[in-house]
Amino acid sequence: MVEKDPVQMVNLPASSWKQEITDKSFVRKILHGLILVLPVAILIFLISILFNLLIGILMPLSTVIDSGSEEPGLVIHLISATILISFLYFLGDQTLGRNDTGIFHRFEEKFLLKVPLYSTIRELVRQFTGVKAMPFAQVCLVDPFGNGVLMTGFVSDRYEDDFYTVFVPTAPNPTNGNIYHVPAEKIKFVNVSTETAMTTIVGMGAGSSCLYNLEGMKDLSATSAEG
Repeated sequence: MVEKDPVQMVNLPASSWKQEITDKSFVRKILHGLILVLPVAILIFLISILFNLLIGILMPLSTVIDSGSEEPGLVIHLISATILISFLYFLGDQTLGRNDTGIFHRFEEKFLLKVPLYSTIRELVRQFTGVKAMPFAQVCLVDPFGNGVLMTGFVSDRYEDDFYTVFVPTAPNPTNGNIYHVPAEKIKFVNVSTETAMTTIVGMGAGSSCLYNLEGMKDLSATSAEG
């Protein structure tokens, strides 16, 4: 919209430019009100989606409980939700801390893992829910040769006997690098994000002070020397 020259507006009749200013103020207030209400509207929309999703999950069980009704009521859905929550609690109580034991794990090994895509979906769920750490999420300083020279690395896997697989990227291109399989005593874990550590690699080591822990390095060097 082309703005009018203030000089031309002065020459317009008073009623005309006052009306134009009033119209702009009216539209601006409507937009401001919309901006204020929009977050609440989005929240209500998301809640309705979650509610409908939950009803869809409970519907098979609710239909079994109230088989004589075409549309189970809210009370039936609440009973179904109580039964489902009780089942999940029992399942979690039986499997928590038992990686390879329990009824569910035996059932999973015998049947579910043979279903196509199940293992892939299981790994994705475990990673995104934090049950299993995502690869490269843990930053570390690794001394693979035991000479006190520390390298910035990312833990990609952990296996028995406290051994770790660590990826050490090259600078300034972190897509290349070396893979080391080292015991836990060769690693010093660093409490920084993956993005921060990658920034120091792309920057040819600039900003690496965030990784530097003198006490931790001394402990690692002493452990290496003893080995």
